[in-house]
Amino acid sequence: MKVKVLYFSSIKDKIKKREEILEIPDNAAVSNLKNILKQLYPEISEVIDRVMIAVNEEYVSDETRLKEGDIIAIIPPVSGG
Repeated sequence: MKVKVLYFSSIKDKIKKREEILEIPDNAAVSNLKNILKQLYPEISEVIDRVMIAVNEEYVSDETRLKEGDIIAIIPPVSGG
């Protein structure tokens, strides 16, 4: 199935993409998507387990199942003070 992935902040900068359409297995969970992203982009593998994930503008857990056409935002942790 196809999903749209949006990248923000440091992840966007590291992979030099704002968004892309990914083909992922049917009934994949957010955790599966994170593993796919680690394989596609090793440079973000150290941070991907700490990101916030929003699906269709709602924050979700790693167990959330994805559906065809979902829009997934990958939001890295932000530091500052």
